[in-house]
Amino acid sequence: GAAIAVCVVILAFSIYQVIRLVGLGSSDISAKGETFVIALDPGHGGEDTGMSSGEAVEKEIDLKICSKLKIMLESQGYQVVLTREDDTRLSKEERVSLANESDADLLVSVHCNYSESDDSLSGAVSCYQEGSSQSQALAENIQSHLISESGASDHGTAAGSYSILNDTEMPAVLIQPGYLSNESDASSLADDSYQNDVAKGIAYGIIASLDRR
Repeated sequence: GAAIAVCVVILAFSIYQVIRLVGLGSSDISAKGETFVIALDPGHGGEDTGMSSGEAVEKEIDLKICSKLKIMLESQGYQVVLTREDDTRLSKEERVSLANESDADLLVSVHCNYSESDDSLSGAVSCYQEGSSQSQALAENIQSHLISESGASDHGTAAGSYSILNDTEMPAVLIQPGYLSNESDASSLADDSYQNDVAKGIAYGIIASLDRR
């Protein structure tokens, strides 16, 4: 079942790696240590459920995508740190300090989008740390690969005013792969196979942003 699906994804992911992912040159992120350390921040948790739509609950979707992403990145030899690995509530300050203490080279936070006023809105957007060219390049790479892997509508990238972006000490992005307020997006986001596609797109975008020379 799920284990086989993840293995198949890793196999496809590894084959893809034969083709070098090309980053944006001077904006590539370097490793501080011998290997890249990547921090993943699944949004919400515990009594903070985030937004929901029927069976699709944001805190669960965020964690599932990050868990799949962790397996994919580790299969490529990268070290991965999660701010939460289970259904735990963390404050914004706790998330920031966990990320900073991990000494990660970059951070990716995963949330779902929601529109109170327009349930026809759908698609993905990637937000980055304002004023950081590395964060912006990371968001652009992730957005591009996320759209091509998932087929989601492309809402581009934007500077985001979130503490997980502004108060962390490494290039950081916040990815919203879809709108839970949209029935079609909510159905996709709750689907295991679609979560794999989202994780794969984010993973490719991360790897394309690394200085691996």
